[in-house]
Amino acid sequence: MATLKLEKKTAFPFFILHECGDGVRRVAEKVSRDVIGVTDTQTEVSVVEICAKGKKDTQHHSQAVFVATDGCGERAEKLLYEIPELKRVKGKKESYAFLIRENVLEEAENALVIYGSDRLGTIYGLFHLSELLGVTPMLYWGDCPYKKRNLVIIDDKDNYISKEPSVAYRGFFINDEWPCFGTWTTSHFGGFNAEMYDHIFEYLLRMKGNYLWPAMWSSCFMLDGPGMESMKLADEYGIYIGMSHHEPCMRSGAEYSKVRGKGSPYGDAWSYKTNKEGIIKFWEDGLKRSQGYRVFPTIGMRGENDSKILGYNATISENVRLLKEVITKQRELIRSILEKKEKKVPQLFAVYKEVEDYYFGEEGEGLRGFKELEDVTLLLCDDNFGNMRTLPEQFEKNHPGGFGMYYHLDYHGDPISYEWVASTPLMKIWEQMTEAYEYGIRQLWIVNVGDVKFQEIPLNYFMSLAYDFETWGSKIMNSAQIYTKMWIDKVFGSYTSQKERKTIREVLEGYLRLNALRRPEALNDQIYHPAHESESEGLLRLCDCLENKNEEVYRRLADKKMEDAYYSMIYFPAAASLNLLKMHLYSGKNHLYASQGKAVANVYGKMAEDCIEKDQILANEMGNFNQGKWNGMQLASHIGFTNWNDEDWRYPVRHTIRLPEKARLIVSRADEIRTYTNQYFPKPLVIKDFAESECNCVKIQIANGGQEVLKWRISESARIVGMDGVARETERKSCDWISFSQRSGATKYQEELILTVDKEKLLVGQEEEYQFEICTDTEFVPVIVTASKKERLDVPDGTFVAENGMFVLDAVHFTEAKGGIFQGETAEFKELKQFGKYDSGIKVFPVTASFLSEHHAPAVIYQICSEMSGTYCLELHTSPANPLVYGGELRMGVSVNGKQEEEIGFTGKDYKSGEVSCSSWKEAVLNQEHVGRGKVMLEKGVNKIQISAREAGIVLQRLVLYPIDTVKKESYLGPKESMRINRKDVTEYEESNENSGDDKSSKSCDRKQGYSDSGR
Repeated sequence: MATLKLEKKTAFPFFILHECGDGVRRVAEKVSRDVIGVTDTQTEVSVVEICAKGKKDTQHHSQAVFVATDGCGERAEKLLYEIPELKRVKGKKESYAFLIRENVLEEAENALVIYGSDRLGTIYGLFHLSELLGVTPMLYWGDCPYKKRNLVIIDDKDNYISKEPSVAYRGFFINDEWPCFGTWTTSHFGGFNAEMYDHIFEYLLRMKGNYLWPAMWSSCFMLDGPGMESMKLADEYGIYIGMSHHEPCMRSGAEYSKVRGKGSPYGDAWSYKTNKEGIIKFWEDGLKRSQGYRVFPTIGMRGENDSKILGYNATISENVRLLKEVITKQRELIRSILEKKEKKVPQLFAVYKEVEDYYFGEEGEGLRGFKELEDVTLLLCDDNFGNMRTLPEQFEKNHPGGFGMYYHLDYHGDPISYEWVASTPLMKIWEQMTEAYEYGIRQLWIVNVGDVKFQEIPLNYFMSLAYDFETWGSKIMNSAQIYTKMWIDKVFGSYTSQKERKTIREVLEGYLRLNALRRPEALNDQIYHPAHESESEGLLRLCDCLENKNEEVYRRLADKKMEDAYYSMIYFPAAASLNLLKMHLYSGKNHLYASQGKAVANVYGKMAEDCIEKDQILANEMGNFNQGKWNGMQLASHIGFTNWNDEDWRYPVRHTIRLPEKARLIVSRADEIRTYTNQYFPKPLVIKDFAESECNCVKIQIANGGQEVLKWRISESARIVGMDGVARETERKSCDWISFSQRSGATKYQEELILTVDKEKLLVGQEEEYQFEICTDTEFVPVIVTASKKERLDVPDGTFVAENGMFVLDAVHFTEAKGGIFQGETAEFKELKQFGKYDSGIKVFPVTASFLSEHHAPAVIYQICSEMSGTYCLELHTSPANPLVYGGELRMGVSVNGKQEEEIGFTGKDYKSGEVSCSSWKEAVLNQEHVGRGKVMLEKGVNKIQISAREAGIVLQRLVLYPIDTVKKESYLGPKESMRINRKDVTEYEESNENSGDDKSSKSCDRKQGYSDSGR
């Protein structure tokens, strides 16, 4: 059996056929450095020259790597006969064979043969060796060190024949690059030049990508190399270079501003109407310059700086006529210049923003079906916030040019930009990009990755999904979770225990989820409520938990020389994100407590100020990290956006209150904003939770409104105010079913009193009432508590019961599912875990399935037990999806107790995804949900609510029902889920409520902790 041993001082040369080209040689040099970095093995890269007899006299080695590309000379052809397995990659795209062979090659006794079907296949095969050594794509971009190994054995078990990529063209777009990426590359490399792009190309190739849109805000890829050096380098590697959606004919957007002018051959107006000859000349020269290179030209024309080409007053028909003329001329130029000597050159037309209207046109007179676009890749786009827009209809799926998707992990534009750190969870990417793939978008995937840095795992996942959809795609419902674990194992596995890797995963997924609930730039002090549903408090506990774990992992990795990788990819974005969220949460509490007159307001103001200072400290640390390697990447504005961009951003306002000298008693519920104070005719705090729900604990805040220490106590005596105005206490019957977390205290600021009720001491069906007082020597506030023990409901398992008159149901908790039929196949709702605003949801599969009515549509049924009949408002909370059919709507069917089905809509006829004038779209992408509302009639007792599918693309996440005259409390995340009747669930519920007052940090950070304070 052939075996290769890589160990210190052992020779391990790389032999590369000359015909493979400079790009393969460059990659072989990078891989040889990987080998040296891991094993200290002596390596060299040799180019095999073929002499007239087809042989080359060379030193014979005990082991070596032999690299060849199919079709590259006689020696490559000879290999096909010497090693027949190599024929399995012949004729395929970007595939490779990685085989260990003994006594086959004249250069070595034992040889690792890497044979690519083409240039990229060969390069991927070389990097496959790096992967076997434990080297990941994060070597440079993630600051990952080589893990030293004394011995690496490569043998027959490592033989591998690769697949063809799932998506033909896969890459990313460096965009919105100032101030971060631009500052970084200018200070480290002197500009956007080939030296910098070599790092980009290596990153792309290690992720098995093959396509790039270069940075373009102020740079010109074809000029800044210097000259064409960056383009030449990309071509050597086999990478296809394109330009963005509004940069036609291989000319950068910024390039026209450099060459325009009154005396310029290109004219002085970016207008095909008034400067046709100049614009055509500009395009023509761009194509001539690109001749002979691997390019993927964009065709079409938009206005300068991502605007409409004819302005805002032109009609759709006028734009369509102009674009048809433009496209016809561009294709004529491409045929005469690029395709004169070369084979067919791939081209794309971007159906982006307003161009979607021109594509579909008015009354069918659009660009759809235009002959000049038949063999062009049609690049469809999301709504800039990661949600699909129009996708191909069934009759379009065989479009000769194929379809592409332009996706966003970063965006500079309305309603609020997001460019700082990662804020798109992997599960969101999976849900949307698998949808795109199943709709036939398989020719090209390009993702806007902003400054590249701090998008490591979302980008890696996107590229892996594009390359190997079979492994990570639609059939793998927990793809995102599996990938995250695998990625952490690959990056940190050699340095950490399983427990530590689990903690890393928790931090990574935790901060990404919090950033996704509301993107950081769109946060302010009014998003999460400081009191209602204990929303702010739950999020603060979660932030503290994740912060502690983040610090713990960083400390442990420092001892293992892996702290740079963790800091670069996880620690900094997590620490900065959590600190930013806490800043806004503290500010919200500061404002609330100031309005309540509580001394603790000033404490929270100071805590918000500390977060502001920490934000600056973290940014400075990142700038100095690793000898300033990433200095510049930390510069993105991210606090308090008041516009769509960072103009007029501002720090949170902090309120400071002047306090009276004497202490003052201020009582309030922790989850409400109303306060209770000492008055001549005191108003009692009435607590009915123990009678109206299955809750068994309530938190009360006892706050100080003065400077002196507030000394308080619980009094269970009755207080009677006599005619003389003096309050006197009398004895009151003791109560054994209520307990207090403490009976007295002293505070300068605020303490929390937890009331707990033991319902086992109550009689079934009988309502009890008890009154006590929170008092000082001079003040008191009466508190009235009512409680009752309800009969154990005789209802089916899975039935929900109301909490304070409201039903809240997570969509995954249906009691029954009905399958549907779509195009002869079964259609059904499936659960998505760790998805969306409520951490779960259900979606119809296959994802292309759509239904006009309930006939043949899949459905889910929920059971609720109502104490009274009447009209209720039903809210359906879904993902912020868009109609996948141009001009379409999104709806779901609703039926109660088998009655006639009605529909609830989420997007009306005027809805326009991606359009800044559409307020409902802007609200959806900022709040991360659609909310559809309708009225339903409930009967007393058990009710069955059936939700059936309509249009494709919707993820149902939550149902909320409440009496029509109920005024809901304001909150961002809403109430906790109502209790479901189930013996196991009831037990879990009771146990969690018994411990809900425990403020000790749990061993695991509860992802849903932000939803409620009850811990249910």
